[in-house]
Amino acid sequence: MDISSSREAIKHLQFEHVSPVLEADRLTPRQREVLRLLAEGKDARQVAKGLRMARRTVWFHKYRMMRTLGAKNNADLVKYALRNRIVGV
Repeated sequence: MDISSSREAIKHLQFEHVSPVLEADRLTPRQREVLRLLAEGKDARQVAKGLRMARRTVWFHKYRMMRTLGAKNNADLVKYALRNRIVGV
C-alpha cells in the first residue's frame, strides 16, 4: 500500500461514522422562530414581545445564528430564511 492510498483510507475511516448535518438541524427550533420573525421585518423589541423573551435574548439568538451560518449581516440571515423556507416571499 503506497502513502497516498494509506492517507485516503485514513480519511475514509475518520469520517465514516459522521452523519451529514441536515440544513434544518443547523438551527434550534427557537432560533428558527426568531429568524422567521426577523426575516419578516420585525425588530428585536417586536420579536421579544411576540416570543415572550428579553431583547438581549433575541440579540443572542441572532448572534449565534450568524456565527453558526457564517452570516455577515442581516441580509445573509434573510437569504438563508428564504432559501430554507423559514419565511415565505
